[in-house]
Amino acid sequence: MSILRMLKIQNGWRKMLIKSNEQLLILLDNLLREPQNFWNEFYDKTFKKIPFFVNKPDENLVCYLEKKMIQPSKVLELGCGAGRNAIYLAKQGCSVVGVDVSDRALQLAQERVDEANINVELIGSNIFELDLQEESFDFIYDSGCFHHIAPHRRVTYIELIHTLKPELISIMS
Repeated sequence: MSILRMLKIQNGWRKMLIKSNEQLLILLDNLLREPQNFWNEFYDKTFKKIPFFVNKPDENLVCYLEKKMIQPSKVLELGCGAGRNAIYLAKQGCSVVGVDVSDRALQLAQERVDEANINVELIGSNIFELDLQEESFDFIYDSGCFHHIAPHRRVTYIELIHTLKPELISIMS
């Protein structure tokens, strides 16, 4: 069964025939704020004013590594923002890929990576459009992405994580 819906696009409307779950998710995505513009504006206008965003890793992440609860070598950080956790992980000897939808956040992250003189691969992408090899990471870290995922996308997000890392440890958001 397909559903015909009207989708507001810029200054007009477009008919959209929904034939799959993915098409329904895209329709719902279009009803929400556009994430890239929102986060670029956040990092341009708000980021430096919030004391929480110091260039230090999450305390939980530090604890996990210090207590040897995790011993990752290849790490994916989802929603890496300005790179504080990715940089910490790279300094601990990990090979790190950081992903964020915000170009501005990744510019800040790249500045920090260059300043620290370390190697972190930074990818600008919507998480749902990532083209990563399945089961290619030892550890996937999310310290602030999941709770910003729209509710209708959260199951898909969890499925993506399980594709990339089947024996999922936890999502810390």
